[in-house]
Amino acid sequence: MEVGVASERRPRSKGEVHEKEIGGKKLKLGTSICQELQEKIAEVISKHMDAFAWSSADMPGIDPDFLCHRLTMDEKVRSVVQKQRKFNEERRLITREET
Repeated sequence: MEVGVASERRPRSKGEVHEKEIGGKKLKLGTSICQELQEKIAEVISKHMDAFAWSSADMPGIDPDFLCHRLTMDEKVRSVVQKQRKFNEERRLITREET
């Protein structure tokens, strides 16, 4: 059983995003970031394009098996949904803020 590649399950942004092309690469920044900060981020990234790995092809010498996370699961075993944990009010508020 082959598990999907991580790129298929990338986290989705919580809000609107602004796309900007820098050096032929797409950069996505949240619109909640002010325009001035977006420009500063884009400037730093454009200055240091060679420091970023945009894909696994940009990381020569690193084994692709190391980059891809797979869970080996026995097809005969039934998956189980764990019981939802209940937290006290303080922890619940902290958890809500973090997510």
